[in-house]
Amino acid sequence: MAKGKVFIFFSAFFLFLVSPGLFPGHAFYIKAQEKTALVPIIIGNNFGKVYIRPKVKPLNEIKMKNIVRQKLDFSCGSATVATIFKYYLGLDVTEEQVINGLFKVGNVKKIIKRKGFSLLDIKKLAVALGYKVAGYKVDLKELASLNKPAIVSINLGNYKHFVIFKGVKNGRVFLSDPSRGNTVMSAGDFEKVWYKNIALVIFPKDEKAKFGISDEELNYIKSDFMRQSIYRQILPGYKTFSDF
Repeated sequence: MAKGKVFIFFSAFFLFLVSPGLFPGHAFYIKAQEKTALVPIIIGNNFGKVYIRPKVKPLNEIKMKNIVRQKLDFSCGSATVATIFKYYLGLDVTEEQVINGLFKVGNVKKIIKRKGFSLLDIKKLAVALGYKVAGYKVDLKELASLNKPAIVSINLGNYKHFVIFKGVKNGRVFLSDPSRGNTVMSAGDFEKVWYKNIALVIFPKDEKAKFGISDEELNYIKSDFMRQSIYRQILPGYKTFSDF
């Protein structure tokens, strides 16, 4: 009987320590659990200690944060557009919806023949949705000065691949890659693979844009068919955030 009373006492004492509802002063322990990722949290005193293991986000979730992942080999263009729409312009769309839209506004025969979408297709879709679009042929410094996310094409071996340029800091270029996630390259490496120094910017509807590249040029900047093997290629300087 005495053992039963002792068990009940310590059970109640444990709830007293860890329950913010019973003891509001301990609520900060719960908040610390949500924010701390490296240091374990210890609750208790001479009567005993309770260890709470903090929650840690999966690495893949961090790498793909604010990115619509491409689901098909040829869909890097549609995934970058979906990412811009969803996380920059606030238009909640899926990659599948963007693909359908690109087929509706683009030349279906040309899309099938080249096995990918062009910047012109992307421009047409954005304009059809009421956005202003500008194409630029600039150097890296000028691209960074736009202070806007821009869709650019980079060379991966013999293939071209669409990514989103986010900015430059301390000599490093930050990109959103629909297949590899948030990535970073040195400025020098980016300039080597950036195709023809052309970038496409889709502006919010309340901003003005000045278009500087012809439709013919945008049509030429297309994404080639991406084989699965291309994802296994490693380019010097092309790294994910987890490599640092």
